[in-house]
Amino acid sequence: MPDKIVVDDTFVESFNLALTKIGSSASIAITTLTDAGDVFELHDDEGQFVTLLPATATPEVTAAAYRLYGQGLNRGLHAGEEMAWAKLRHLIGVAGKD
Repeated sequence: MPDKIVVDDTFVESFNLALTKIGSSASIAITTLTDAGDVFELHDDEGQFVTLLPATATPEVTAAAYRLYGQGLNRGLHAGEEMAWAKLRHLIGVAGKD
């Protein structure tokens, strides 16, 4: 049976260094959301919480998860932007008929 991974300061420092080496702007941190000790927090490039990941996740998998999060966030923002422009065009069109 493999040794249990301990998510401590040394683990976090080493993991974040590995993320940097592979070009990811994500970082991880020890979580206070659970005391299970078998997960860590994934943070974005501004240090904001994104999600919990299992301690067995590799830096490569973590970086991929962060990229997918970024793609989803950008698509959501773009969709919201399109809806706002559509609403503005509608309002301008309605205002022009008065």
